[in-house]
Amino acid sequence: MEPTIPLDTIYTADEAAERLRLTNRGVIKLGKAYGLCSRRGRDYLFSEADILALWEVMREPAKQPKPPTVKVAPARDFWKENFWLFDPSVAVDRREMAVLRFLSSQRAPRSRNQIKRAGPRTVESFLKQGFVVERARDSKGDPMIVITDEGREQIAKVDRWIKERAKHGKGAGGWDRKVGGA
Repeated sequence: MEPTIPLDTIYTADEAAERLRLTNRGVIKLGKAYGLCSRRGRDYLFSEADILALWEVMREPAKQPKPPTVKVAPARDFWKENFWLFDPSVAVDRREMAVLRFLSSQRAPRSRNQIKRAGPRTVESFLKQGFVVERARDSKGDPMIVITDEGREQIAKVDRWIKERAKHGKGAGGWDRKVGGA
């Protein structure tokens, strides 16, 4: 005959819930989910071993120390060092830059009709962005414009970009073009 193992203390769902500081429903759900309860009719019963096993199931796992982080150079450094690989960061395109370059070489105000490749939208855009200011109107009613410091700054940004590209053996990519008067 096999030796019998003595049975632990048996607890009702209410008693087990009180020991684990859970609700009755909570202890039954956990017991059913992990197979750590017995059932007779509508009653759920828990042994001392079941309660200890439920306690282990509920334990929070140990926090692992964070792995050491790998230091990566910020992306900003990449852009600072390699800005010359991309188009210059300015608010104008190549054609508009040529118009600004022409205006920077002029002492007197010019209308769009006196500047090659400058249409009404270009002049309107320049006025809106503050790259030029209106000094007068011509006989057709078009604004006569001169370049501002903001417009000169756009040229300076492009010139710095061209200089950096030249250091790396690259050309200006059409950003150094000039247009003449009409």
